[in-house]
Amino acid sequence: MNWAELDARELILECAKPDNAAAWSEFISRYHPLIRAAASTVARRWGQGALGERDDLIQEIYLKLCAHGARALQSAHDMTADAVPAYLKVVAVNAAHDYFRARAAHRRGGASTEPMSDWHEARAAAPPNMEERVVLRQLDDILDRQTQLENGARDRAIFRLHYREGMTAKEIAAMPGVGLSIKGVEAVIHRLTVRIHEELAAQGTARSGRHSEAGSQ
Repeated sequence: MNWAELDARELILECAKPDNAAAWSEFISRYHPLIRAAASTVARRWGQGALGERDDLIQEIYLKLCAHGARALQSAHDMTADAVPAYLKVVAVNAAHDYFRARAAHRRGGASTEPMSDWHEARAAAPPNMEERVVLRQLDDILDRQTQLENGARDRAIFRLHYREGMTAKEIAAMPGVGLSIKGVEAVIHRLTVRIHEELAAQGTARSGRHSEAGSQ
């Protein structure tokens, strides 16, 4: 078989089969730069830029791809070939964040109990300072309040994949389980962005009113 002729979806499904070293060789040739870039980006966010640390992180990402009978790769069965690079990026980013969270928990003397996230639970790294942490928590609280209906989990995932992972509406729409067109994904992002801005504005107005009342007393 000429592995170079396989499209992305066909290749990673071949990699999911046992003992397919030739397929993995082609996989590494195509996607190692993507995985290395994701590892480097997350390592910088966590303040871990050492070469040895990145090498360990890249190894952890490959282990995630191979874990549980290559379950992460088997998810490609209902995915388009165009969606594969974006999917691999999300898996790599999530694996990298979990790696650093586990290290941080170990340093604190406890075990990390947070499971490896699927692509739809993509998350950003811990913010570098308390002020940014508070802002992110505030935004998450608003997002949760604005997504309480039947498709709330899907809409939260779309919003976070777009703003935190930098994925386009086209990339998100191509991922398994989303079930929306590109226009549908764009509509979700626009609707939630508007609602969050409106709630932030309302909160700012309320705080200003309280401050004015306090100053007049």
